Amino acid sequence: MADIFTKGLLFNRNLSWLSFNERVLGEAADPSVPVLERLRFAAIVSSNLNEFFMVRVAAAARLARRSPGTRYPDGLSAAQAVIQIREEVLRQKSRQAAVLEDILNALRRNGVLIHHRFEGISPLLDAEIRGKLGKLSISRRKASETLPELKGDRLHVFVRFPGEYAVITLDKREQRLLRLTSPDGTAAFALTERWICAKVHELFPDKEVIEAFPFKVIREHGLRYTFEDEDLLEDYIEQEAGRRSRARVIRLEVDAPYYSEGAMFLASALRLDSASLYRFDMPLDLRSLFAVYSLEGFGRLKYPPVAPAVPAVFAAGGSVMKVMLRHDVMLHHPYDSFDIVVNFLREAARDPGVTEVFHVVYRAGQVSPVMDALKEAAARGKRVTVYVELKARFDEVNNLRWMRELRAAKVRVIPPFSGYKVHSKVTQAVKGTGKDRVFYSHLGTGNYHSGTAKQYTDLGLLTCDQAIGLEVNAYFTALSLRQRPPRPRLLMAAPVNLHSRFLRLIRVETELHRQDGDGLIRAKMNSLVDPGIIRALYAASRAGVKVELLVRGICCLKPGIKGLSENISVISIVDRFLEHSRIYYFRAGGEEKLYLSSADWMPRNFHDRFELAFPVLDPALKRYISETILEKGLADNVKARRLMPDGKYERVPHEPWEKRVRSQSCFVALAQRSYKGTALEHRLKRARG
Repeated sequence: MADIFTKGLLFNRNLSWLSFNERVLGEAADPSVPVLERLRFAAIVSSNLNEFFMVRVAAAARLARRSPGTRYPDGLSAAQAVIQIREEVLRQKSRQAAVLEDILNALRRNGVLIHHRFEGISPLLDAEIRGKLGKLSISRRKASETLPELKGDRLHVFVRFPGEYAVITLDKREQRLLRLTSPDGTAAFALTERWICAKVHELFPDKEVIEAFPFKVIREHGLRYTFEDEDLLEDYIEQEAGRRSRARVIRLEVDAPYYSEGAMFLASALRLDSASLYRFDMPLDLRSLFAVYSLEGFGRLKYPPVAPAVPAVFAAGGSVMKVMLRHDVMLHHPYDSFDIVVNFLREAARDPGVTEVFHVVYRAGQVSPVMDALKEAAARGKRVTVYVELKARFDEVNNLRWMRELRAAKVRVIPPFSGYKVHSKVTQAVKGTGKDRVFYSHLGTGNYHSGTAKQYTDLGLLTCDQAIGLEVNAYFTALSLRQRPPRPRLLMAAPVNLHSRFLRLIRVETELHRQDGDGLIRAKMNSLVDPGIIRALYAASRAGVKVELLVRGICCLKPGIKGLSENISVISIVDRFLEHSRIYYFRAGGEEKLYLSSADWMPRNFHDRFELAFPVLDPALKRYISETILEKGLADNVKARRLMPDGKYERVPHEPWEKRVRSQSCFVALAQRSYKGTALEHRLKRARG
């Protein structure tokens, strides 16, 4: 097969990510979605873009500056990618502005008013805003003087006078969105940066105001982990966290109807070229609107709440560890309660027979019952060993705090690696000693974070399988010694054999299909980027293997190309919960191999991280995942979009007579009725019998 690097057979990773953000925006635009949910999706679009610029665009800009001849695997140079990113972002933000206006009008009709235009404002409303806003941080400078320090997580207002300017900063987050007085059953808010612009002449009565507009700077996420002395990593993160306000600005956003002289002055003062200046005629940084989404008393404007179910096997409040001894348990979050995982760790902490507890922390949240359970285990005399990943992007400072709290609680915290991220989702309790040890393991696709466990779809396996337990224990031993994981037999581990084993599984499926036909690969993941995996999938398709992919976000593979990928389909589902689980299924000549993993099919997951993929061995669990979770996702014709060969996503069509399938709603219903009619119900009956 011709080299995919030179034949344009990959989509650009960054442009594919922007396409995902467009699908999120599509949910905000959908009038069938409850209006506060639409507002939430619109805010997520802005939050996503901020992080995208802080990391991906910053990296592309560095590459364009330092190595302009370098090309991405899809053939685009970094400079070309930056140009195309700008064009797509401007188009996307233009659509977002129209969508937001529609959402605000719909909210107004439902009793929620967000003031963002202040022409002809009533004196009473004006006085209330002025009274609640509090003191403003104002810095006045001569035109020749440098800008004051601009925090990337705050909004500012630029005011230009003849020969000088002022920068007004909303130092307190709560200043940006003010809750106002309103009649019972309604709610009113004001976006204060726009009010400031409308009232700027009153704020500077002695000055001739030429223009005023809100603006925001996006700074790159400047942490680099390239030094060799890993013992310095903690100090480095602590120091750099305090310097983020001085990190390089990679994007300047202004809220204005046109590009003005003041906007150009700001860009020049920040040493930005025109390509890094973005003008939007819409409120900036919609993340503040999450507060509106959280309003009490407006549940009718949201999706009905979903109460995570307690699986029937735990319904009587029995011991999680006793159930694990009888059989493996699969948890499907957020449909199944994350409390089961917390209860497992609490039981392990309190069980006199448990001697050791091992855990990996990637993201844990500000408050964590998992961390509390680990501290309790240490307080009760268990040997508790934890790896805390300090390089979890945007959670570095929080994880540093957890590391220090765990140490203070007498938990053995493994010193961090600088070269690798530990991204695996795994915990283990060991009961007994020597040859009599029993391993209670939990392996998952998502973080041990009680908050995101209610928002992300993830899978977790509770198992006492001895072979898996031994390999998990060996993995933790390697972490404790700060070594690469050993080469496992049942598990797959990065950076050791995860990539090669997945390639082998694809190639074996291809060979089996050539011999006997009926080849099938199904996979669900967040992102598909790795060129080696894509090359192998193309070869499988050319051989006739049916490849069905559920890829929520980035997908660099081009499906549906005759003679190359005509047997590959790619579906993306964007719905109320963030699709996050990773599932990999191979028919394997009827043997049916199925793995769950913390890893996407991306180079960083294979080569730069410690990851685990683990087999589902229990026949009932395997059958449920393959025949229910994967098939419902692939059958979704309500929230699914299909990737076309040209890179566009189209809604999966359905005829009027066809049954409407919304996979997430199916999973909610199944969990609430204890998985009646599925392989899980049959297995439960056998266990009880």
